[in-house]
Amino acid sequence: METGAPRPRWRFALSWAELDVFTGNCVPGVLRPVAALVTCLGEDRFRPAVLRFAGGRESAFVAVWPPDRPGPPGDAPGMDDLRDVALAEVHDLSCLVCAARYRALYPEAGLPLFGTHLAAHRLVSGCPRCGSDFAASRVQALALLPSL
Repeated sequence: METGAPRPRWRFALSWAELDVFTGNCVPGVLRPVAALVTCLGEDRFRPAVLRFAGGRESAFVAVWPPDRPGPPGDAPGMDDLRDVALAEVHDLSCLVCAARYRALYPEAGLPLFGTHLAAHRLVSGCPRCGSDFAASRVQALALLPSL
């Protein structure tokens, strides 16, 4: 790769895994469905990512930066650029009040990631269709995705 050319991914070495966050259109096959959905959101803060565990297992995620930080600046981000980043998976959600169905980016809260990362995000909390709050609807996500 020539000097100064944008890198197709940012690699972060965590103590328990390796995280590759993809910055362009060149993504591995496992991420293509996620990348298509993320592109539809039209925001740089949503990036397809692969988390590689020590045993070689890979999981597809979306790395989500807080709304006030659209992603790492520059070509060589550091670990500090992951502050408040959440990893999310695509889930289908249904409102328990009106039965509206949504495809959503659901935060993966079980990973020992970056501290209090979810507090930096504005969650969609409640059903946009009927207006029911989260307690009744059980609809909560980092973002609702457009239907494809």
